[in-house]
Parts: sequence; C-alpha cells; structure tokens
Amino acid sequence: MMPMAKCALTGTPGVGKTTVSDLLRKEGYDVLDLNRFIRKKGLLEEKDIKRGSFNVDTEALGERFKKEGKKTDIVEGHLSHHLELSHTIVLRCSPPELKERMRNKGWDEKKIEENAEAEALDVILVQAIGICDEVYEINTTEKTPNEVKESIKDILKGSTKGYKPGKIDWSEEYL
Repeated sequence: MMPMAKCALTGTPGVGKTTVSDLLRKEGYDVLDLNRFIRKKGLLEEKDIKRGSFNVDTEALGERFKKEGKKTDIVEGHLSHHLELSHTIVLRCSPPELKERMRNKGWDEKKIEENAEAEALDVILVQAIGICDEVYEINTTEKTPNEVKESIKDILKGSTKGYKPGKIDWSEEYL
C-alpha cells in the first residue's frame, strides 16, 4: 500500500464515493465509511424535516474522529473533508448525469434537485478548499468506477497532475 497518509474522499451524494470505495477495499485499501462512523458514535443530531436528512455537528465530528478514528488509508463520506486529513479528493459529476444516477437509485425528486444544485455550485469543492491544505478533484461523469479508482490510486501515489481543482465548471450546463 502506498498512500501518502489519511485521505478524505468526498463529493456530493451520488458521485460514486461508495462504489469506488468498495473497489479500493477489494484491493486492500483500508477505507472508513464516515456515515457508519457517525451513526455508530451517536453523532446524528435532529432531523431536518424540510431536507429529509439528519444534521451533523462537523466540529464535534472532527473532535470525535481525532479521539476515536482508527488509522486508515481513506475516509469516505460527503463530510470527510471536515476532518483533519493530509489531503482531500473531491469526486465530481455533471448535474444531469448526477440526476440520472440518483433517479436510478430511487431518490426523491426534491433531494435530487438539491444535490444537483449543490454540485453545480461547487459546494463541497469550495468547502474543501476552504478547510483542507491539499485538494484534488476527479470528474466521474464519463469514467467507469474502475477508472475513477485508478485516478484515486494515482493521487495517493503522488501523481496529482491533472487533478488540481478549478477545471470543472457545471454552472453553464446547470443554469
């Protein structure tokens, strides 16, 4: 295994984090499911009825992770960029493709629109850049899960050329 250190794998729900994480696990990478960690440690707060999801205090999550998070290669989850890790990989997907993926999974139309808008506005990327020292992004729109996995492995090995943030812009496509 050649990862630089702990890495956050983040992105809007539906971009492929879980699928790629499963592939990385099969190759021997230790990948922590952050959503499972949050539930297991009792970090879910009140349910946001309007959005249909639970709130998480990211500051409390960060403190709990520092104390109880295990040594791992990758922390996967749409909140993983809030943790103090060596670098962050943000998976990206064009909003129309993201909508299609979410519809195929049976997501609620309101949640689909919310996530497509967040992706178009670079919400997670902007957060990650504001929090993390090293941020990389991978466009998953036309890549297979195996191709995305290989891109992640490249970054983990230090081959980061072509993955610097700022090249992906969905604003024209979405608006």
